[in-house]
Amino acid sequence: MIDGLVVMKLQRDLMIKDDAMQRFKRLLVVGCMAGTFSFSFVTNAEAAESAALVWDTGSHSAKSLLPDAVAKREGWKELAGENADVAGDACMANEFLTLVFRKGARGGEWYYRLGEAMVKGPTLVLLGTGGDKAKTLDAFKLIDSTATNALLEVNATSEAGKKMAAQFFLKKGRPYVETQPGEGTEKIRVEASSQYAVMPDPFSGDLVVSAQETKSNELRFPGEYALAQLADHGNAIVMCAWRSPDQAVKVTLEGENGQRVISGTEVAYRKDRHMNVWVAVLAAPAIWHEAKMADLNAIKDVKLDWRIPYLALWRADYRREDGWIDSWKVIIKKPNGEWEGFGVSPKKSGTVWHPSRGTFAYPAHLEGENVYLRNPVYERRPKIKNKADSRVVIYPFRKIGKSPKNVYGVMDVLTEAFEEVPEFTLTEDLQVKRPAWDKYPGVCHTTGEVEKIFDDNKEKQKKKEIIERFKKMNLFCITVRSRIEAYMNWCKKTHEFCVKSKAGMPQAAALVDALDGQLLEMDKVYENAKLQERTPAAAHALTDQIEAKIAGDDPKRVDQVKELGRATRTIASNQDAATGDLRRVAKETRQEAGYRMMRAKDETEFNFANDIRQRTLEMLQTSMGVEGGFTD
Repeated sequence: MIDGLVVMKLQRDLMIKDDAMQRFKRLLVVGCMAGTFSFSFVTNAEAAESAALVWDTGSHSAKSLLPDAVAKREGWKELAGENADVAGDACMANEFLTLVFRKGARGGEWYYRLGEAMVKGPTLVLLGTGGDKAKTLDAFKLIDSTATNALLEVNATSEAGKKMAAQFFLKKGRPYVETQPGEGTEKIRVEASSQYAVMPDPFSGDLVVSAQETKSNELRFPGEYALAQLADHGNAIVMCAWRSPDQAVKVTLEGENGQRVISGTEVAYRKDRHMNVWVAVLAAPAIWHEAKMADLNAIKDVKLDWRIPYLALWRADYRREDGWIDSWKVIIKKPNGEWEGFGVSPKKSGTVWHPSRGTFAYPAHLEGENVYLRNPVYERRPKIKNKADSRVVIYPFRKIGKSPKNVYGVMDVLTEAFEEVPEFTLTEDLQVKRPAWDKYPGVCHTTGEVEKIFDDNKEKQKKKEIIERFKKMNLFCITVRSRIEAYMNWCKKTHEFCVKSKAGMPQAAALVDALDGQLLEMDKVYENAKLQERTPAAAHALTDQIEAKIAGDDPKRVDQVKELGRATRTIASNQDAATGDLRRVAKETRQEAGYRMMRAKDETEFNFANDIRQRTLEMLQTSMGVEGGFTD
């Protein structure tokens, strides 16, 4: 019997309603969307029955079942209740998926609905100590089945002849199965052929691996909760989710040249802490897409030969020449020309301002069912360029307010899977948050308004208003500087960590130097922006001079006020740009650490790179508005 799943079952059966369980039920991530949108797409949930069920096929099949046979279930017997043995092969099914366990098969065989068709998907294989794979499934036992939940125990024999077991928990209306290890099982391997593996990262851009560009046959990823394989030529996303960053995650690759593919994902359990693994398949016609960078340009938006299958917040991953990924929200242009930006604030023309990159045309947006992309040029950072022979990868990140019922983005799987575990707030934590103290008006707007008051010769009658505006504006300068100092203090502490780590593990010196070297860019940012002299105190002194002009009658006072305003904006704009640049360095360091984890030679290198990657979250989990953390 499974401790974690049994607890869940008892909570349901006994209708336990403590405060924690109530919080689980309230956890729901929903965006908002204004405007109109229509689709003829029929979801999987609308095309099939809506109950989670377990079936006994009545006999054993030596071969994988044909999709039509799985859809028809002719001669199969529905099972319900508790502790029922399965005479033939076992099948778990709901409106999204069918998972077939055949005696003699290597693992559970997944089928998913694609429109009206049933499609064979990944195989779920149990792994034991040292990667010992299950060779044959031996027996199945229904632990419990109701109209809303099903729990099945599966026993197997490994290639080394050892006994293995696992349990599979399926809910009504969910596109995933929760798996928990039993005797002899240490990991689960989800075998699926795909061209891309994506680890979503809301803080620094996704980690994206292309099979065609990867020579290694194994890559160990950071243990950051979710990994998606983009599969079935654009029609399916095979996804694993897990609760703890301590659970080891690996993808395997095979094949040569144009036949090279990502062949599977392996995720370790943590039996000591009841850490399970969820497996999902999100399927719809053209649920993900890849576009050639070479087909895009910087002058105009290019309409893709692809339509999104349903309304959601989509995410577009651009690979840069330096190897890092820029992950952009696919913002929505409404029929009236206004924007739904999900934190991005584009002008009517579609351009945005970013403190690190300047003003540029936002590279990804949606109009109706059509996606438009651009290969942007960055005013402040022209050296940041996208790789000409790469592909832009687009996938559904999360549902929004007007998404059709029962469609999912990858983050929605986490939201629902974790709603009844101790990490139920995790999906809220996986969002960049704006600090409460980021509430004061910016310098450019404020000085511009005050200059207009002087132009209109109304400064004397609005003296109190001017002083109050400057008071708040000067607080803005102080908060921006406090954010800069936080970055610099973080940089100093992280550098000290690197020095100490290098002394203790000289075999990883090259890796330490590489990641520590990236941090030196922060010192350059501070120096180039001349922040030692361009301080909040200097800005405050300039506003004091403007206030002094209110009482004067110098005919040149308007020009003098404008000159003082320009000087104030110079200080502020350098501070603003510095926050964006410092955030950029932290993001690039986080991404580089992730890719270094994949290339690590041993546990020492892997753990050090992971430490650096996690340290970046101290800064990247929050962002001031002026910092640019909500633009991408």
